[in-house]
Amino acid sequence: MKIAVNARVTKFAMGGQQRVAAEIATRLGPMTEIVPDRPLGGMKAHAWEQFALPVRARGHLLWSPSATGPIAKADQVVTLHDVAFLDVPEFFSRSFTAFYKALLPVLVKRVARVVTVSEFSRQRIATTLGIDASRIDVIPNGVSSHFRPYLAHEIAATRAALDLPARYLLLQATADRRKNLAATLRAWAIAQRALQQEITLVVSGNLGRAHVFGDVASIPDVPRTKMIGYVDEVHMGPLMAGAEAFLFPSLYEGFGLPIIEAMACNTPVLTAAATATGEIAGNAAMLVDPTSDTAIADGIVSLMRDDGLRSRLAADGLVRARDFSWDNAADRYRSLFRSLGADI
Repeated sequence: MKIAVNARVTKFAMGGQQRVAAEIATRLGPMTEIVPDRPLGGMKAHAWEQFALPVRARGHLLWSPSATGPIAKADQVVTLHDVAFLDVPEFFSRSFTAFYKALLPVLVKRVARVVTVSEFSRQRIATTLGIDASRIDVIPNGVSSHFRPYLAHEIAATRAALDLPARYLLLQATADRRKNLAATLRAWAIAQRALQQEITLVVSGNLGRAHVFGDVASIPDVPRTKMIGYVDEVHMGPLMAGAEAFLFPSLYEGFGLPIIEAMACNTPVLTAAATATGEIAGNAAMLVDPTSDTAIADGIVSLMRDDGLRSRLAADGLVRARDFSWDNAADRYRSLFRSLGADI
């Protein structure tokens, strides 16, 4: 069999899961990409995936890299990053949760294999969707090449382009309430009183997508905070590299890709001692309780007051990031596809 890729989502949007799919696909070589004739949304997109896609994928092993796929297609590998929609449904819109709650328990039992990105997610998928953990392969994510240490003039160029202060902490958050934006801002309001006046919290990320995540939680107005919204890929690496620390106290992650991206940029990381983030960070980050504003604030203050700690975590993070490679991930996908009879 040849490989076909379910590109319903990846062709028309770019986010964390889409970037994972793109990094793997570029390393696997030519594959048949199956995509709607035009971008589709809502139930039209799901209808295309369930009815048109399996017809067009006949004779192929189908890879569905973005959590959904056609139930009718048994010769299929589905990549499912997490089951947050089951574990923390309060963070999603009701319609989104209802659809995935109906689809995924059936889909994962039908397909040849399920792939996920961490041991945490493997156990949660097995438990919540009722499949044997032995049918789930863990293939961790990698670090893209533009996440690396940057020279001072490269950081300065991005700082000028984004109108950033000389000294800043970076928080990456979206409308997804799992990212814990409101609590982190409250923590920053506490922490900044103990830190030098010139340090600002910069918040990057898209606060849209209410159709997936529901209404955005009320965001406190906190001094010394700069919201910069979506950041173009060309600036993400230097933005991370220029931060004195990267904050990612997320409430729920199946992996936490920004953790290793920041580490690869030689930036010390503060993240959550919860779900998959501790597993991914290892001993190379400061871990805090993401449900406690005070714990997050204390972590920020401890990190910013201790130059030696920041230097150690930055150095350890560089080493830790090397454990995550897109080349290795692609090799493991290739081996999996070949074990299922694919010619790749």
